[in-house]
Amino acid sequence: MKHGLLALLMVLTVCALPGTSYADTGEENLGQPIANRILSQEQSQGVDADGRPQAYWVTAGNSYMNAMFQATDIRSGEVVFKQRVPDGGTDSWANTFSAADGTVYFAMTSGQMYRWKPGDAAITSLGTPFPGEGVWRLAAAPDGVVYGGTYPGGLLFSYDPGTGEFTDHGQIVPGETYGRALAVDDTSVYFGTQPRARLARFDRATGQVEQIPLPAEYGTSEVVYDMTRARDLLLLRVQPSNDLLFYDTAGKTFVNVVKGISARAVSTPDPTGKYVYFRIAADGIVQYDLDTHTYTPVGWGPNAFPGTWAWIELNDPDFPGRSLSMTYYYGRIYIWNPQTEKTRYLGESGLEGSANPIQAIGAGPGGEVYAGGFLSPPGISRFDPATGAYTLLSSGGQVEGFGRYGDHVVYGRYPNGELLDYDPAEPWTYGTNPAPVTIGEEQDRPQAFVQVGDRVAVGSVPKSGRLGGALTLWDPRTRALDVHRDVVPGQSVVSLATRDGLVYGGTSIHGGYGIDPAATSARLFVFDPVRGELVSSVVPVEGAHSVNALTVDAKGRIWGLADGHLFTYLPEAKRVTRAAALFPRQSSRYGADRALVFRGNDLYAAMAGSLWRIDVRTWKATALAGDGVSQLVTGGDGHLYFFRGTELFRRRL
Repeated sequence: MKHGLLALLMVLTVCALPGTSYADTGEENLGQPIANRILSQEQSQGVDADGRPQAYWVTAGNSYMNAMFQATDIRSGEVVFKQRVPDGGTDSWANTFSAADGTVYFAMTSGQMYRWKPGDAAITSLGTPFPGEGVWRLAAAPDGVVYGGTYPGGLLFSYDPGTGEFTDHGQIVPGETYGRALAVDDTSVYFGTQPRARLARFDRATGQVEQIPLPAEYGTSEVVYDMTRARDLLLLRVQPSNDLLFYDTAGKTFVNVVKGISARAVSTPDPTGKYVYFRIAADGIVQYDLDTHTYTPVGWGPNAFPGTWAWIELNDPDFPGRSLSMTYYYGRIYIWNPQTEKTRYLGESGLEGSANPIQAIGAGPGGEVYAGGFLSPPGISRFDPATGAYTLLSSGGQVEGFGRYGDHVVYGRYPNGELLDYDPAEPWTYGTNPAPVTIGEEQDRPQAFVQVGDRVAVGSVPKSGRLGGALTLWDPRTRALDVHRDVVPGQSVVSLATRDGLVYGGTSIHGGYGIDPAATSARLFVFDPVRGELVSSVVPVEGAHSVNALTVDAKGRIWGLADGHLFTYLPEAKRVTRAAALFPRQSSRYGADRALVFRGNDLYAAMAGSLWRIDVRTWKATALAGDGVSQLVTGGDGHLYFFRGTELFRRRL
């Protein structure tokens, strides 16, 4: 999912799973730091053959298990169907209910597509219609034809349930790689894109495409994320402003804007056809008058971002007529009746989740090990080496990288390049300890951290469709930021080290997703934080996509990893003194093979999915563990910690 939304602020302590020891390797499996995640990035709502309202989820899987399709009966709150996706796939951003045939269609970011009709005994696979293309949005037309948008080709396609045929309608907006939003009616498909927010209309009868320019102030927006049809209006939400734009499809003009809504989705019109509903953070749910273009809060404020809306019948005297049902991607359902103003909440407890893939790990000042998960709804998990217990710190979000600042933990959160400073000596209360501050300058993924004097240097990756990461000098105490974008033009900053007050940075040639790199080789640079100037930069390994990790030895030499190579850099000489291909060559987009750890004459590294020990006297590398080893930190017990997929491991030294 693209947003880390806030959960209730609390701290939960859970026991570690039983460790599995490997005496011959010294390796221990410490279990799953975030064991049960309910996350359905996209949802839909519909009805079964008897007209009972249902919600449909594709809860995310992980590297060990596929995603799971699940259906909830909204009247009873029971999960009435569940099945693991049969042909692979862990994540889905494409899920729609077709009223024409009473069928749910969903697809995976890895390209597989499926259908399920309430009452069916199993999911039906429709295959992988466009190999190499992930499906990122689906929408069903009134006549039952299902349309989809893809990445990285930015294709529009259609599926006809009557014939079982897929049709490729091509890249609708030239150069745009994501088909991110769809709205379909009898005659048209409206298509919204990323990494630049563009809007187009596809004529279903002729196949002609009409480009629809957004208002000038949205010319640099990044994505058209959601769209809803309401009478002759098309309602579209653009990011990063989250402004809701109203486009008159008959008059072909934009007629209104509501600034900064706090929602993914907007409801379809109510039974009168006069109102739609959406969420604004300060007001809760608001009722928007399609005639007067004004809105009024209704007094309902669910603590959730709407994922889908539906007008449903509950057959309950407290909920007469049609009620408004809203889903939230953590598996929750909120219901409100406009006549009685009664509300109902259905939690996620009946849904089956999966362990959260680990995104990043870091070491805390007390020797604890922190693990942040991918799109982590539960939060950050903290492992205590002394007790073997995990503590869940809620609302941590998707962590891109951890660092230290004195006796504090600092970390970077995706999206929007948020930086957070956490004092472990005080209670975890997300919003105050830690409280986020945003880098800005189109930065999205803060990857690398190192303390330099009374500030923290932060390396980051820009937003999708952008080149040009940043080196940011951040004072966590004052929250002041000094952002230096394009320190190495067109490259991101993914690894950092420091010596004698200077910052040493490693880059990746890649920017955000959806744009090709302009450079061919990653660089090692030297930056003076006092003067705010680049001192020098070199290419340590020709053709390497990223300088994955950096560290400084006792003699002041800089050691680094770059696409299967180990190298050394001598600051006094301002040159790379040695580089050798010691590992299988593997490119890491954002430097995921992080950290180099010294122990005497041995250097430990995570590279190409394995843990390695390198004798720095002979430069001989020995593989100690494989099977997808990622990242590397030292715990307070002096041992090494790394992860594979959803599980944390310890190697005793």
